[in-house]
Amino acid sequence: MYILSIFTIVIMSLLTGNSIFLLHRKKNKLSNLSGTIVVIVLTMMGSLLSGYISGILSGELFLPVGLGTLIGFTLGFIAGQPIGILAILSGSVSGIISGIIGALLGAILQFDNPVIMLGILLGLYVIILGLVIIFIIVDTNGKLSLDTQGISPFNILSAGLVLIALFLFLYSSDIVKIPGESEAAQAQENNNPSTPPAPTELDITKETNPKIEMMVTPTGYSPNIIRVKKGVPVELNITNSGDNSCFSTFMMPDFNLNNVNLKAGTTKLSFTPDKAGEYTFTCGMNMFKGTVIVE
Repeated sequence: MYILSIFTIVIMSLLTGNSIFLLHRKKNKLSNLSGTIVVIVLTMMGSLLSGYISGILSGELFLPVGLGTLIGFTLGFIAGQPIGILAILSGSVSGIISGIIGALLGAILQFDNPVIMLGILLGLYVIILGLVIIFIIVDTNGKLSLDTQGISPFNILSAGLVLIALFLFLYSSDIVKIPGESEAAQAQENNNPSTPPAPTELDITKETNPKIEMMVTPTGYSPNIIRVKKGVPVELNITNSGDNSCFSTFMMPDFNLNNVNLKAGTTKLSFTPDKAGEYTFTCGMNMFKGTVIVE
């Protein structure tokens, strides 16, 4: 995966850089409309692929979304600068949106087996950026022309059907796994009122240096009911046997634990229960829940 990611970044740098170079060099020969469309296509494809790569390499959402947004905005500004303010605005907005979509696609939808989707996106990127470069060259050179009417609609329809068939094949096979489907179904079943998960309780109110060893299991957090002493700092060690799951995000906002990413292994946290009462901790999708009782 890392080798393909590095190869993709190199290809992106070459094609995107070449396209932006041509835009700056041929800016006086491109119409505003043609230049704006080129900028939109260029930034959408570049930020989509950049967001996807950051998503599959990071394994979380916050960083890939931020990186995809930054790359999309930067590409839109640099590519649109020689064309005009409208191209900058259109390119930046389309780049930001595509960067976010790519990050979500990489971090969630295809994370269990990202290489195949990365290869598909890279192929589409090369084809589209190749067409962009050809368009810039042809549109700014009076001696060249490109007759698109010679392309049969049947060929385009056939290519679309092949692409749809490929996605259906991947969806129905074991090659690609879509995270969250089995986990979500299991979590919904476990959190169904008719079949609630068995409560596991831990009382550490009498300990001077309280420490909680918590496990992420297929049925939720264990223990999921914790009694602590008000004002006494608590060390919380959460062990996650898996990784890259939507349910590996831990949240306990009442004690400033927000969107903590639980990678495979043990994540060490701490909090101070400074107010009495019952407080809920959950996973990122609010399916796994537990309670902290402060006495």
